[in-house]
Amino acid sequence: MNNSFNTVTIDRQALVNNYQLLSKLAGESRTLAMVKSDGYGHGQIETSQALAQAGCDLFGVAELSEGVELRESGCRGEILTFLGFDHGDVDYFFSCTLTPVVFTRTDLQALAAGSVKHNRSIEVYLKFDCGMSRLGFNPSEYHEIVEFCKSLKGLKVKGVMSHFPCSDEPDSPSNNAVYERFTSLLNNSAEGSRFEGSLANSGGLINQPQAHFGMVRTGISLYGYHPAGRQAGQAEKLGLRPVLSFHSRVLQLNHIKAGTGVSYGHTFVAERDMTLGVLPVGYSDGYFRALSGKGEVIIRGKRVKICGRVCMNLCMVDVTDITDVQEGDPVTLIGTEGSETIDADEIGQLSNTISYEVLCAIGNNNQRIYM
Repeated sequence: MNNSFNTVTIDRQALVNNYQLLSKLAGESRTLAMVKSDGYGHGQIETSQALAQAGCDLFGVAELSEGVELRESGCRGEILTFLGFDHGDVDYFFSCTLTPVVFTRTDLQALAAGSVKHNRSIEVYLKFDCGMSRLGFNPSEYHEIVEFCKSLKGLKVKGVMSHFPCSDEPDSPSNNAVYERFTSLLNNSAEGSRFEGSLANSGGLINQPQAHFGMVRTGISLYGYHPAGRQAGQAEKLGLRPVLSFHSRVLQLNHIKAGTGVSYGHTFVAERDMTLGVLPVGYSDGYFRALSGKGEVIIRGKRVKICGRVCMNLCMVDVTDITDVQEGDPVTLIGTEGSETIDADEIGQLSNTISYEVLCAIGNNNQRIYM
């Protein structure tokens, strides 16, 4: 049975294409594929499998549970967890061979205790806050934290990490400040020169080649989008291809007279006799209410506009000028049909958000088809 009128299609070849381009851009640095949040809405397990077949052996997730799920799916690569963990779950790092990114002393102690319990050492990455004002040790604590790790049995520091807050803005002065602060950590001790450094996210990989260090972390770029959105067509210039497309269908045709209100609140009133296409997609499917009266879809190769408010499960579009439209016709919400393309950047701009949120919201709410 078909689960829904709406389908999200994932192009595995586009994903592999993006990974290969980004790996080439990374040069000698290792390329981590960030598959957190269910692969940015593309499916954590399926995208990881496609990437592994393309040679990827380094994956990143947010929560420990994601790492466990990924390992239990058969992933053989190194899996880094970035969001900490409940100390009662520390055993999973050993049973599933996961690598934690650590930003608190108590987590270091819990991991060391787990190492003793399992009679097995564990490698960790230390995260320092060099400008994001988010997670991480203070850089001023660097020597103290490194010495603290040395005092803990079974704990081995493999690398040091931080995160660019403005790497999607190449001219931001914060980029140099963060880079210099991070570099000083690695250069400030004999151990630092042996640690693997990781600072570059997608924006850092693309815009800050001096900051690639030993590992780069690809996120939104892996799925075909530039972190700065539609910045002078940079995604296309790099050869990145969107991986996700989103489709629905015309559920019903509704002929209305001039002066008729449409959808909740009658925020749209027909100025002429019209034919509306009713689509079985709404904000419960990740198609944002913010698209009300602004968004467009593609039907029979033509763009048509949403009329009135997007509902929980439905929305209406103006198909008056598509003379051959029929109930059951396919509808492209994100993707390319003929000469027309609607992408997650466009949806994000209209919804006052970014491609990341668009992809996660849509991909997590609908059945997926993998090409």
